[in-house]
Amino acid sequence: MIKKIEMNKRLMALAVCVLFSIAGTVSAQRLISLQPARAIELALQNNEAVRKAEKVLERAKANLRVSKAVYLPQVGLTSEYQRQRDGDIDEQDYLTRAQMSVLFAQFGEIPQGIDAAQEEVRKAEIEYEGAKKGTVHAVRNLWHNIILTQEEIEQRRAIEVELEEKLRGTVDKHKEKRIRFLSRLNTELELSEQQLALNELQRRFDVDTAELIRLTGLDPLAQVALSQALPDDDITLDDAVELALVNSLDLRDLRGDIVRQERLAAETIWNRFPELSAEARYKDLHVLLEQHQQNRTWDAKALYDPVIFDRERDVSSVFETSPRTQDGWEVRFNLNIPLYDGKKTANLRSVELAELERLQLEYTEKTKLIRVAVRRDYRAVANAKERMEIEEKRLEIREQQLRTIERVLDEVTFDIPIPGYQGLTFNDAFQSQAQFTEAQRVFYQARRDYAQAKEKLRETMQWIE
Repeated sequence: MIKKIEMNKRLMALAVCVLFSIAGTVSAQRLISLQPARAIELALQNNEAVRKAEKVLERAKANLRVSKAVYLPQVGLTSEYQRQRDGDIDEQDYLTRAQMSVLFAQFGEIPQGIDAAQEEVRKAEIEYEGAKKGTVHAVRNLWHNIILTQEEIEQRRAIEVELEEKLRGTVDKHKEKRIRFLSRLNTELELSEQQLALNELQRRFDVDTAELIRLTGLDPLAQVALSQALPDDDITLDDAVELALVNSLDLRDLRGDIVRQERLAAETIWNRFPELSAEARYKDLHVLLEQHQQNRTWDAKALYDPVIFDRERDVSSVFETSPRTQDGWEVRFNLNIPLYDGKKTANLRSVELAELERLQLEYTEKTKLIRVAVRRDYRAVANAKERMEIEEKRLEIREQQLRTIERVLDEVTFDIPIPGYQGLTFNDAFQSQAQFTEAQRVFYQARRDYAQAKEKLRETMQWIE
């Protein structure tokens, strides 16, 4: 019985060791150290918004390839089979032709289908770039928040340790009747404020980390450690404006609209071109010039359709395909010259030119707005930096003021007042404690405002490098 108990204990100890080793391995696997560049790379690879925009772009490019398929050679076979029976007569008819065609020239307006497909691709490319930029800025904002939260937690924990030591000393002094109870209460209040702030920061850290994991596509159960803070951007105002004008997706979209509108204005001249169609044939080889029905576009293509298998009925019927083969040559030509169109072409050109001028004015206006926006955000960064530095000094002053008041009150005895501090009360200590707590909150918020201002400038510049 004793041996059995000892054996069970050994097995239990072995199982516990195995479980601890497995848990340690899993924890080690889930701990991921991230650098900013790697986090951005993972977000661009795994984020659903970027991937959806990429698929929209792929679909648009595929639609464009479908529209442009007519420019490639077309090859096929056409077969016919007919059979009829009249009494003892059983007639069968076979005919197979090869069909090969190629579009070797096209002039006039760009076909509407191709124009629409090209615009779809261009817009999808801009949306894709916008999704990437938005994802990068989201990662950078989260990175700033997490780093600042970590730093604030570390600083507040150091203060918490000091306050805990101070509270233990205050309790001992109060027991010895060397200080008043309110002095101890003031220390407890200060410690409670720090612990509350730490709890709030830890919850904020958990939420921001979960959001970063979602953006980067990492394992939701992973533990992420950020390796370093994002570096500051050393850039002048002129360079910031130039980068904004180069990177702006709105300006890129407008430039594409202007180029397209210039083409549409130039294409109105084709309305004065004669309506023309022609065909030349030599045996089974055809050369055709055809005009599209929907717009002023002409296709020049070659068609070759020889008979490769033929079995003709002896007796002609209404089902017979005629002619089976084509010999000789043939030329056909059709021309319609418009002499006066009621100024339709001139008015169409005026419409397109007016739209072109509107786009150019919109481009100029957008450029000016971007210049002003960059200047405003650039100055906002400077303002936020100065505010952060001022709040840091204010925090130092409030802390020194609080410690001085606490030290003076701790040294005051019940019967012998210290000269120069007769009017100092514990209400002053509580007020100073509240001012110090508020100064802490304002300073840490000023740091976050500074980081947000820097990232807002980057977003206005649409700069993700």
